[in-house]
Amino acid sequence: MHGHTAAGKLQGLTDDALWYEAALVVGITNALNVVADSPLAVLEGAEPSGEAEAVYGEIRAFYSRAVPVAFRRLAGDPGYLAEVWAATRRAFSDNRLPRRLKEALAFAVSVTTRSQFGTAFHLEEMRRLGVGQRGVMEVLGVAQMFSSYTKIADTLQLEPDMHGLVPVDRSPAPGGPAKAS
Repeated sequence: MHGHTAAGKLQGLTDDALWYEAALVVGITNALNVVADSPLAVLEGAEPSGEAEAVYGEIRAFYSRAVPVAFRRLAGDPGYLAEVWAATRRAFSDNRLPRRLKEALAFAVSVTTRSQFGTAFHLEEMRRLGVGQRGVMEVLGVAQMFSSYTKIADTLQLEPDMHGLVPVDRSPAPGGPAKAS
């Protein structure tokens, strides 16, 4: 158990860093899937500005492929495209969790949320990063298992029984408490 000292709180954030990193991957994956899977044909075919082209160059280099549709759809607002790309690059770059694991997590998220874009895209990325058929099937099996258990629990309207296992962590999220405006 962590003390209430500044060092104890810092240790708590360090211990939770993997979870925060995984949560960022999940959030960014869902955000990109929503954009890519949405019927936003009105955004298709726009010529990207010079600013968007610069971001496209970074995206091509990161993924070693053409710019994915999610980013092409954001090119109408180059500033927003740059922000979303920066968040994506941060989420999927090697850190405490390696990129291959992050792509596997994004694939599982995409499969369970039925994202056509995300499932195909992250499967291709997993394969490009060296995940073989057995690895893909393992990720799919784990996603299927947890998705099935969640669906059963939802159907039976079960209440979570995890509340008493650990004390509530009332420390602020990474970055400290919200600043008053």
